[in-house]
Amino acid sequence: MNETLTGSSDVKSPLHQRGMALLQRVRQFQQKNLKNFIPFYCESQALGWIPLECLSWFQQVPEVFECHEQSISLHPGLQNPDSRTRAVAEVLQEWESLGRIPGWRDEWYRVSSCYTAEPVFFLERAAASLFGITSYGVHLNGIAGDPENKLLWLARRAKDRPQYPGAMDHLVAGGLTAGISPDQVMIRECFEEAGIPEQLACKARPCGQVSLFMEYRGRIKRDLLFCYDLILPEDFVPCNKDGEVESFFKKSFSKVEALIAETEEIKLNCNLVMLDFLIRHGQLNPEMPFYTEIVNGLRSMDVQ
Repeated sequence: MNETLTGSSDVKSPLHQRGMALLQRVRQFQQKNLKNFIPFYCESQALGWIPLECLSWFQQVPEVFECHEQSISLHPGLQNPDSRTRAVAEVLQEWESLGRIPGWRDEWYRVSSCYTAEPVFFLERAAASLFGITSYGVHLNGIAGDPENKLLWLARRAKDRPQYPGAMDHLVAGGLTAGISPDQVMIRECFEEAGIPEQLACKARPCGQVSLFMEYRGRIKRDLLFCYDLILPEDFVPCNKDGEVESFFKKSFSKVEALIAETEEIKLNCNLVMLDFLIRHGQLNPEMPFYTEIVNGLRSMDVQ
């Protein structure tokens, strides 16, 4: 039975404290105050959440965005994905020149009400958080040699990265570019980020998904991440090809757990994927205080 904060004779035990720390980490990924945001629609489809502090930006382009008292929607005259994509792209290019959208990537993200829905339009990746849309991605847990050794390959992000410079990261992770399947992105990122050849990357096993819906740096961050596990040969040594990684190293499952519970060193959304991995591989089990709350907190019902 899970322990509770009240009535437990073991409230201050190290195990209880570790469980509480992991639960607090998980709860971080669902914390937001939606009063600071206004919903974004296309016709009747809810697509995202836009910061109220940016409302005036959208009010200045009424030919693209209709701003109502309690919502923002794409102009109804934009009647198909192509026209919406072009109109929004022109606005975003202007905003980028004004410094409103840092980290421009020249990469399209699909915008839809859920993963299985048809795209409503396509959006520059750097603007995903401004619109509060759901971003899709793949994360690969690289198991070093025999899984019984309980070692996981991690990466240290290069210090010149615009997002999370110098943070610990998965061996392989990447955003889901529009028009490319999760498996294709995983294979591409395996080679670019860790030098994993395609014939080895194809052995990666899909293991479900995790999701978050949180307020982060004044924006809504909504991620749905497809998880993969890959057992790598004991003599495998990762080699970064795209300049995004500074170094690679192995950590024991228990050390990864400690990093999640006790530090801010791991790139934000990687914490969820790693927790899911530790649960699936028995590092965390039902004897852990708050176990069911931790498991349930790995997925937001509002992100699909």
